Amino acid sequence: MGVVKSHERGGAFISRHFRHHDREDQTEFTTTHGQSTFDDLGSGGKCPGESDVHLKMKSIAYARLKHDFPDATVELESGVDERIADVLLTFDEPCAPYGNGIAIEAQYRNEGKDIDGVTEHYLERGYSVAWLYEDDFSGYDVDLSGLHTVWPCALPDRSGLEGYPDVTRWLRQEKSPSVKLEVPIPGEFWASFDKSGEWVQVAHRYLRRGRFSHSSRAWVTISRSPTGQLTIQIGKKDWGFGGDKHRVTVQLERSDCEELRSFATELEHEGFESEHPSADEREESWYDLTTAWFVGSQNVTSWLSASLSPDDEIVLSLGKKTGGDTDRVSLQIDQTAVGALRSIADLLEQAFELET
Repeated sequence: MGVVKSHERGGAFISRHFRHHDREDQTEFTTTHGQSTFDDLGSGGKCPGESDVHLKMKSIAYARLKHDFPDATVELESGVDERIADVLLTFDEPCAPYGNGIAIEAQYRNEGKDIDGVTEHYLERGYSVAWLYEDDFSGYDVDLSGLHTVWPCALPDRSGLEGYPDVTRWLRQEKSPSVKLEVPIPGEFWASFDKSGEWVQVAHRYLRRGRFSHSSRAWVTISRSPTGQLTIQIGKKDWGFGGDKHRVTVQLERSDCEELRSFATELEHEGFESEHPSADEREESWYDLTTAWFVGSQNVTSWLSASLSPDDEIVLSLGKKTGGDTDRVSLQIDQTAVGALRSIADLLEQAFELET
């Protein structure tokens, strides 16, 4: 017999194997100094009583590891803490995800091995492990895709993870198929989404920075009325626990979006960027900065205005007039109101688009 070196033929891997010579001369096996190799297989000293099939399985696995990991040390019948692996590959430095190396166990007509115990032995010592059966071999090649690698099959440090091996075995067990069941949703559930006949809030923004309670004491809100109209509300809450709320709500049309956006721009310029006239320069104690007139409805006139108070504070007012009655809410604001009103104008326009 002679030895054919590992090689590739037509894209397929061919492991190192024996081949008959035409003549009867015995050819010595190639020997690698310092480790068990094919020389030991020929002598029979290492594995007395082994079957030819088991020897072939080990030799193919040996050749495959030598081919795939040329810089590692590969040995036959080498030990890891008193347990002998059929083939053992060892790295000079740990290599992810394999750890310290790879232990190969070739199983041929040996059903007595404690597979879980042996696997755990190698993983605990930082070695990946592969159990190879006849079905894993094809000609002179072997499929090593079934490796149990150190990561994620084991952790280097199990401190504080008592019982982890049991969890690993549980995760590896065959899982039951998932159960699917169609459950009809009751009609009452869908009916709960019907908001017809109710006030529905569409958007909400705060109009000023507050103390302690922050901005919750002055707000602007877009809502849909029970009759389906979009409305804007400005409100404020008095100081103190249980303080009264004051608010005015007016109906809007789509053209009011641009009116509100222009108002925010004028408020920023006249209220916070321009120099205000002094109290002596004003004809009246209250000085108008800007006003937006909304379309409103047939019987209601509504507006939004910003004024300079006698104390040089900027005050925002939303008002409406129905017949001879006027309803108005006024509140002091800071520059926060500019961004809030612009945001509300954009959201109001989106709301009209959705309604359309």
